Amino acid sequence: MEKIKIVFISDIHLSPNQDWSQCIWKYTPNEEIPGLLDRFVDIVNNELKPDVIMELGDRIIDVDEQTDLRNTRTVFESIDRRVSCPCFHVDGNHDFVNAFKKQLAQVLHSPTLPYAMTFKGYKCIFFDSLDPMIEGVGGEVSRNQLEWLRNEMNNDDLPKMAFSHHPVNYHEIHRNFLIPEETVPLMQVKNSDTVREILEGGRNFLLHASGHLHWWSFRVSQKGTYLVNPPLSAAHPARTDAPGWFMEADVWPDGKIDAKIHSIVPRRVVGDFQNR
Repeated sequence: MEKIKIVFISDIHLSPNQDWSQCIWKYTPNEEIPGLLDRFVDIVNNELKPDVIMELGDRIIDVDEQTDLRNTRTVFESIDRRVSCPCFHVDGNHDFVNAFKKQLAQVLHSPTLPYAMTFKGYKCIFFDSLDPMIEGVGGEVSRNQLEWLRNEMNNDDLPKMAFSHHPVNYHEIHRNFLIPEETVPLMQVKNSDTVREILEGGRNFLLHASGHLHWWSFRVSQKGTYLVNPPLSAAHPARTDAPGWFMEADVWPDGKIDAKIHSIVPRRVVGDFQNR
């Protein structure tokens, strides 16, 4: 097996023509997001040329069912229809407030979470970290899904990568002024310890990747690596000139990872992290 190149994108928060100036989303420049997506696709197709894109949730900001499905479809048309590689998805806490998860799967031409698939010799496991959702922000993994995850982690010897919207490891975000203090306890899966135990106790676990924190993080344990992808849409303190962050990761079958944080505006690599 050869290494695989993954590009992660998350927390796009597409919500055109909506006024979020009086809430947390005041730093999301909605009018800039279509242009950021155009430049993202250009970078992916002409510069990075990854094997796959993993979209890690919060594609939109919830408004109502019709608007949310329309905005989800816009994200699909803006990325999936235009990139030169496959794109896979998980749902975030804003994605299904007004729409059913099966509806989102249909719009995204994706299986309904949870699902697993083999891609270029790697087993990719996509699970639902909002089963159920907690207080509109946090989430948990249900008992039935935990059993499903345990089975998927142990029924073959393929190198395994897992993906969800919420992190399952501790990541320092208390100094991230984009996250209100009262929501910090909701920024990782409620039963993270159990999920992490299943992942690390499984056969040939390589990594878990997530979004949700509006921050990037890179943690390494003795049994696996945990990546948190930064948001595409966040701009602060002004409500303009969002940097358009995303992550590129080269992954080897023995678990070696080289992860780079990219910005679109200005175009540069702002961080390079390796786990060995």
